[in-house]
Amino acid sequence: MARIPYPEHPADGVAKLPVPLNAFRMLSHAPPLTDTAIDMGLAVLLESTLPVRLRELVIMAVAAGTECAYEAAQHRPIALNSGVSAAQLTSIAELRSSGPEFDAAESATVAATFELVSRHTLSEDGLTALRASFTDRQVVEIVTTVGYYVMLAGLMNGLGVDVDPSGEQFLGLTGDGPG
Repeated sequence: MARIPYPEHPADGVAKLPVPLNAFRMLSHAPPLTDTAIDMGLAVLLESTLPVRLRELVIMAVAAGTECAYEAAQHRPIALNSGVSAAQLTSIAELRSSGPEFDAAESATVAATFELVSRHTLSEDGLTALRASFTDRQVVEIVTTVGYYVMLAGLMNGLGVDVDPSGEQFLGLTGDGPG
Protein backbone atom coordinates (compact mmCIF):
# COMPACT_ATOMS: atom_id res chain seq x y z
CA MET A 1 0.00 0.00 0.00
CA ALA A 2 1.29 3.44 -0.93
CA ARG A 3 2.83 5.38 1.94
CA ILE A 4 1.22 8.64 0.79
CA PRO A 5 -2.03 8.94 -1.19
CA TYR A 6 -2.00 9.22 -4.95
CA PRO A 7 -3.01 12.69 -6.13
CA GLU A 8 -6.63 13.09 -7.14
CA HIS A 9 -5.66 14.09 -10.69
CA PRO A 10 -2.62 12.75 -12.53
CA ALA A 11 -0.22 15.12 -14.30
CA ASP A 12 -0.98 15.81 -17.96
CA GLY A 13 1.94 13.66 -19.13
CA VAL A 14 0.33 10.51 -17.74
CA ALA A 15 -2.09 10.69 -20.70
CA LYS A 16 0.88 9.85 -23.00
CA LEU A 17 0.99 6.34 -21.53
CA PRO A 18 -1.20 3.44 -22.67
CA VAL A 19 -1.95 2.77 -18.98
CA PRO A 20 -1.90 5.31 -16.10
CA LEU A 21 0.78 3.48 -14.14
CA ASN A 22 0.89 3.97 -10.38
CA ALA A 23 4.54 5.09 -10.56
CA PHE A 24 3.60 8.10 -12.65
CA ARG A 25 0.37 8.68 -10.78
CA MET A 26 2.48 8.99 -7.61
CA LEU A 27 5.02 11.20 -9.35
CA SER A 28 2.08 13.44 -10.33
CA HIS A 29 2.44 15.12 -6.94
CA ALA A 30 5.20 17.02 -8.82
CA PRO A 31 3.70 17.58 -12.32
CA PRO A 32 6.82 19.12 -13.94
CA LEU A 33 8.85 16.10 -12.82
CA THR A 34 6.18 13.71 -14.05
CA ASP A 35 6.08 15.06 -17.57
CA THR A 36 9.87 15.18 -17.79
CA ALA A 37 10.24 11.65 -16.37
CA ILE A 38 7.70 10.28 -18.85
CA ASP A 39 9.46 11.99 -21.76
CA MET A 40 12.81 10.58 -20.60
CA GLY A 41 11.29 7.12 -20.20
CA LEU A 42 9.78 7.22 -23.68
CA ALA A 43 13.18 8.23 -25.08
CA VAL A 44 14.85 5.33 -23.22
CA LEU A 45 12.22 2.92 -24.53
CA LEU A 46 11.75 4.16 -28.07
CA GLU A 47 14.87 6.03 -29.17
CA SER A 48 17.71 3.93 -27.79
CA THR A 49 19.95 2.04 -30.19
CA LEU A 50 20.20 -0.81 -27.68
CA PRO A 51 18.42 -3.99 -28.62
CA VAL A 52 15.21 -4.26 -26.58
CA ARG A 53 16.43 -7.52 -25.02
CA LEU A 54 19.56 -5.84 -23.64
CA ARG A 55 17.59 -2.87 -22.36
CA GLU A 56 15.28 -5.24 -20.51
CA LEU A 57 18.29 -7.06 -19.02
CA VAL A 58 19.40 -3.68 -17.66
CA ILE A 59 15.96 -2.91 -16.22
CA MET A 60 15.63 -6.32 -14.60
CA ALA A 61 19.14 -5.99 -13.14
CA VAL A 62 18.21 -2.58 -11.70
CA ALA A 63 15.04 -4.11 -10.25
CA ALA A 64 17.08 -6.88 -8.61
CA GLY A 65 19.86 -4.59 -7.40
CA THR A 66 17.41 -2.10 -5.87
CA GLU A 67 14.96 -4.78 -4.68
CA CYS A 68 12.21 -3.00 -6.62
CA ALA A 69 9.26 -5.36 -6.84
CA TYR A 70 7.35 -2.86 -8.98
CA GLU A 71 9.97 -2.78 -11.76
CA ALA A 72 10.40 -6.55 -11.63
CA ALA A 73 6.66 -7.17 -11.97
CA GLN A 74 6.18 -4.50 -14.64
CA HIS A 75 9.10 -5.53 -16.83
CA ARG A 76 9.15 -9.32 -16.47
CA PRO A 77 6.61 -9.91 -19.28
CA ILE A 78 8.34 -7.33 -21.48
CA ALA A 79 11.72 -8.96 -20.85
CA LEU A 80 10.42 -12.44 -21.65
CA ASN A 81 8.67 -11.17 -24.79
CA SER A 82 11.90 -9.50 -25.95
CA GLY A 83 13.87 -12.74 -25.76
CA VAL A 84 15.29 -12.65 -22.24
CA SER A 85 15.25 -16.23 -20.96
CA ALA A 86 13.82 -17.46 -17.68
CA ALA A 87 17.34 -18.67 -16.79
CA GLN A 88 18.70 -15.16 -17.32
CA LEU A 89 15.96 -13.70 -15.11
CA THR A 90 16.76 -16.24 -12.39
CA SER A 91 20.47 -15.36 -12.53
CA ILE A 92 19.70 -11.65 -12.37
CA ALA A 93 17.34 -12.16 -9.41
CA GLU A 94 20.24 -13.95 -7.69
CA LEU A 95 22.50 -10.98 -8.58
CA ARG A 96 24.65 -13.07 -10.91
CA SER A 97 25.96 -11.57 -14.15
CA SER A 98 27.90 -14.46 -15.62
CA GLY A 99 27.24 -18.04 -16.58
CA PRO A 100 26.28 -20.07 -19.62
CA GLU A 101 22.96 -18.21 -19.92
CA PHE A 102 24.77 -14.95 -20.83
CA ASP A 103 26.97 -14.14 -23.80
CA ALA A 104 29.88 -11.73 -23.30
CA ALA A 105 27.88 -8.58 -24.15
CA GLU A 106 24.99 -9.59 -21.90
CA SER A 107 27.33 -10.44 -19.04
CA ALA A 108 29.13 -7.10 -19.40
CA THR A 109 25.81 -5.27 -19.45
CA VAL A 110 24.39 -6.96 -16.35
CA ALA A 111 27.70 -6.68 -14.46
CA ALA A 112 27.93 -2.96 -15.30
CA THR A 113 24.34 -2.47 -14.16
CA PHE A 114 25.00 -4.16 -10.82
CA GLU A 115 28.17 -2.09 -10.41
CA LEU A 116 26.36 1.18 -11.16
CA VAL A 117 23.53 0.31 -8.78
CA SER A 118 25.84 -0.62 -5.92
CA ARG A 119 28.78 1.76 -6.44
CA HIS A 120 27.31 4.54 -8.62
CA THR A 121 30.32 4.31 -10.91
CA LEU A 122 31.98 1.96 -13.38
CA SER A 123 35.39 0.45 -12.84
CA GLU A 124 37.88 0.57 -15.69
CA ASP A 125 37.30 -3.15 -16.24
CA GLY A 126 33.54 -2.64 -16.36
CA LEU A 127 33.82 0.19 -18.87
CA THR A 128 36.33 -1.75 -20.98
CA ALA A 129 33.97 -4.75 -21.08
CA LEU A 130 31.08 -2.56 -22.24
CA ARG A 131 33.19 -0.81 -24.88
CA ALA A 132 34.28 -4.19 -26.25
CA SER A 133 30.67 -4.93 -27.23
CA PHE A 134 28.98 -1.56 -27.67
CA THR A 135 29.42 1.81 -29.34
CA ASP A 136 30.10 4.80 -27.13
CA ARG A 137 26.50 5.91 -27.70
CA GLN A 138 25.24 2.54 -26.48
CA VAL A 139 27.50 2.69 -23.42
CA VAL A 140 25.95 6.06 -22.58
CA GLU A 141 22.48 4.62 -23.20
CA ILE A 142 23.20 1.71 -20.84
CA VAL A 143 24.44 4.04 -18.09
CA THR A 144 21.50 6.41 -18.60
CA THR A 145 18.97 3.58 -18.58
CA VAL A 146 20.43 2.36 -15.29
CA GLY A 147 20.18 5.85 -13.81
CA TYR A 148 16.61 6.37 -15.00
CA TYR A 149 15.36 3.10 -13.54
CA VAL A 150 17.30 3.59 -10.28
CA MET A 151 15.53 6.95 -9.94
CA LEU A 152 12.16 5.29 -10.46
CA ALA A 153 13.06 2.48 -8.04
CA GLY A 154 13.79 5.08 -5.36
CA LEU A 155 10.37 6.62 -5.89
CA MET A 156 8.57 3.29 -5.89
CA ASN A 157 10.45 1.74 -2.99
CA GLY A 158 10.57 4.91 -0.91
CA LEU A 159 6.87 5.69 -1.25
CA GLY A 160 5.57 2.12 -1.43
CA VAL A 161 3.99 2.59 -4.85
CA ASP A 162 1.48 -0.19 -5.43
CA VAL A 163 2.51 -2.72 -8.08
CA ASP A 164 0.24 -2.70 -11.10
CA PRO A 165 1.63 -5.50 -13.26
CA SER A 166 0.39 -4.40 -16.62
CA GLY A 167 3.63 -4.79 -18.53
CA GLU A 168 1.85 -6.90 -21.11
CA GLN A 169 0.04 -3.75 -22.26
CA PHE A 170 3.39 -2.26 -23.29
CA LEU A 171 4.56 -5.14 -25.49
CA GLY A 172 3.71 -3.46 -28.76
CA LEU A 173 5.22 -0.15 -27.63
CA THR A 174 8.60 -1.43 -26.51
CA GLY A 175 9.84 -3.72 -29.22
CA ASP A 176 9.27 -6.25 -31.93
CA GLY A 177 9.29 -9.31 -29.71
CA PRO A 178 11.84 -12.12 -29.54
CA GLY A 179 14.64 -12.30 -32.02
